[in-house]
Amino acid sequence: MNDQSESSPKQEDAPSKEELKREIKQEIGEAIQGGGKSSDHEGSPEKEKGDGGKNDKPEEKKDEPKEKFHWTPLKIIGLIVLVVIVAIVGTYYIIYAMAHETTDDAYTTGFVHQISSRVTSNVTQLLIVDNQFVKQGQVLVKLDPRDFLVQVAKAQANYDRAKADFDRVDALRNDVAISKQDYDQTKTNMEVAKANLDDANNQLSYCTIVAPTDGYIGNRTVEVGNRVTVGGALMAVVQDVWVVANYKETQLGKMKKNQHVKITVDAIPGQTFVGHVDSFSPGTGSTFALLPPDNATGNFTKIVQRVPVKILFEPDSIKDFRGRLAPGLSVETAVELDQSVHPVGDQNNKAGQ
Repeated sequence: MNDQSESSPKQEDAPSKEELKREIKQEIGEAIQGGGKSSDHEGSPEKEKGDGGKNDKPEEKKDEPKEKFHWTPLKIIGLIVLVVIVAIVGTYYIIYAMAHETTDDAYTTGFVHQISSRVTSNVTQLLIVDNQFVKQGQVLVKLDPRDFLVQVAKAQANYDRAKADFDRVDALRNDVAISKQDYDQTKTNMEVAKANLDDANNQLSYCTIVAPTDGYIGNRTVEVGNRVTVGGALMAVVQDVWVVANYKETQLGKMKKNQHVKITVDAIPGQTFVGHVDSFSPGTGSTFALLPPDNATGNFTKIVQRVPVKILFEPDSIKDFRGRLAPGLSVETAVELDQSVHPVGDQNNKAGQ
């Protein structure tokens, strides 16, 4: 009896263990099925309650299908217009590049006449200002002439005396016996005195300094009262301006004299000037360098050389900008590679032939 009573509890405990195992398996299966979820959303409900709902955020929607791109008539028209614009611009650029040779390795230059004194004296008058346009022969500076006036007076007196002696001897030459040696000596004295007088007058004329040509005044360093010496630079007169463009030797194949050129100057934006090719340098830039290269020694590396090309402005093209075009400005040039030439160039070629 006792054995039966003791075994009955064991039989009652067996089903409870099986149920426990089933529950554990069920929980493990649920955990495996929901294994992408974060612990913050599922495993911490107490923490969310403790925050009083402040950090509650709606769960992000996942695996939502993205909106597909749809071609609308407006988008298709826009794409077609863009393709057409790109094609037009590309075609224009290719055609322009084939018909032109361009470079930005170019600058303006011109004749710069240095004005200096030929005598030593003090400046009494300064008749020009900076950047002024002057004409050929216009008076620029006047020097103190008093010392040279004295020299002219002395030379004039010596000449008058020598001429009087010669006139007397020449008048008595036929009536009085005068040797040929005395006659020649008197004549020589008169000629020397005349040369001294001419030199004194020249020295006096050098006290007035004039412009050697038409141009603009630049680099003026002289002021009234300065003591100037022979050869001392006073100012400069800039005459004419043209362009020197350093083209690569590979760009000169179709380039010819008198071809038209379009010129843009950085200092004058928005303005395009017209010119023509005047001449080509007889040598590359490295040929006239202080230390020209010697390719006959050492290892040789081929380097594309540049040849200076002289380009002249058309007078009508720069008539309103002459005062702003100065030597040393950066420019860009585009030579038109066609068969047309500048008519003035044709006339110059015929005249040269």
